[in-house]
Amino acid sequence: MNRSETTAPDRVERCRRQVQDKPTSATAHLNFGTALMEINRIREAEEAFRRALELRPGYPEALVNLGGVLLARWDFQGCVETNRKAAQAKPELMLAHYNEGLGHLYLGEGEAMVACFQRALELEPDNPACEYYVAVGLLAAGAVAESRTHLDAAVAGGFSPVPEFLKALEKAEGRPHEAQEAAEQPRV
Repeated sequence: MNRSETTAPDRVERCRRQVQDKPTSATAHLNFGTALMEINRIREAEEAFRRALELRPGYPEALVNLGGVLLARWDFQGCVETNRKAAQAKPELMLAHYNEGLGHLYLGEGEAMVACFQRALELEPDNPACEYYVAVGLLAAGAVAESRTHLDAAVAGGFSPVPEFLKALEKAEGRPHEAQEAAEQPRV
């Protein structure tokens, strides 16, 4: 039996029993919500995180997970607000800054997005995704050279940028896109 095939459903069932055994445990509800997210049961996960917060108001881990659910539901403002609360409660919680940054990205709030991802990078310096999103925000703000520096760090870390971003950065740098250059080369 493949372990990956049974892990998530088994975890959900184990966490469900934990909630039944300890219905007033915020941690049990948090774990249950996290397990539900693994199998894409977003609405139920949201309920579990909200229950954890009822039991322990301001619980940073429940807030950041709820923020992730809100992001998945395209409630970007809710994502920003919830992750901001998580970051205020536990400033070293990198994922709170990361998720808040994604919320700002989708709301078109470039400066706030860059600030969040820069804070996430302070907490986790070798995070290629954070480097990429800083690059995206900096390009939007017109900081082309800084954007390239962060993009290079993201790529060196294994992140694959979307082609549209590469084209936009190369255009801002005044360079033709590689595909265009290849089309202009004589065929042999």
